[in-house]
Amino acid sequence: MGVLTERQGAAAVVILDWPEKRNALGPDEATAVAGAVNDAATDPSVCGIVLTGNGAFCAGGNLRGAVERSGMDPDERRRIVYGAFQGLVRALVASPVPTVAALDGPAVGMGFDLAMACDSRFVGAEGWAQQGWGKMGLVAATGGVLLLRRRAPGALWSMLETQGRMDGARLAELGLAEPVASGSARERAVARIEALAPMSRAALEAYVELDRDVLRRELDAHLAVAVGHQIGLLASPDFAARVARTLG
Repeated sequence: MGVLTERQGAAAVVILDWPEKRNALGPDEATAVAGAVNDAATDPSVCGIVLTGNGAFCAGGNLRGAVERSGMDPDERRRIVYGAFQGLVRALVASPVPTVAALDGPAVGMGFDLAMACDSRFVGAEGWAQQGWGKMGLVAATGGVLLLRRRAPGALWSMLETQGRMDGARLAELGLAEPVASGSARERAVARIEALAPMSRAALEAYVELDRDVLRRELDAHLAVAVGHQIGLLASPDFAARVARTLG
């Protein structure tokens, strides 16, 4: 178990494979996924990366681990913990080839942010997404606010208000994803990369640079502000109480 990379035609499929915890990520797991994304992107024969999960797409961060680290020095937590989490978002945004998120299961909190960091998203029959951070009394420290502002302006506040599950149809209404009518989201995501591959990698890299130009310029400053807020919120007794209620 861990992160797996499978080659399907021109696509490198990066699979989160911690099904026993619904692919919730700690710093070590996030670093491993970022490494897999970076490795796939450096292969000149890869024309696109599909990010998906075994079972769940990603249930977010490991909440128990977050509580256990409540006494960590704030600077150390910022450097080690959010260096890893934000590093995964940076890896996706820095990828020179198109990235596609395939949601055949839930994407919550950081999982939703990771899906939003990809260039496009497909949602299968069992897939859904949830902002998640607000429910835990936290901010989206892996870029979620910036990504939502770019992809669905104005959607943030309704998501914070309801904290509801968004299926493929709802995500399509918001312009955030494409529902899959038959088959899996992973199959449809691979098909997109295969359809793009004849353009040549050089042309795809040019489109990626043009499409992500503003996001790349804004990302680092946004992440720095977000993690500054998050460090204080994570140390709050309110957060520990919310985790206890959530996990029973």
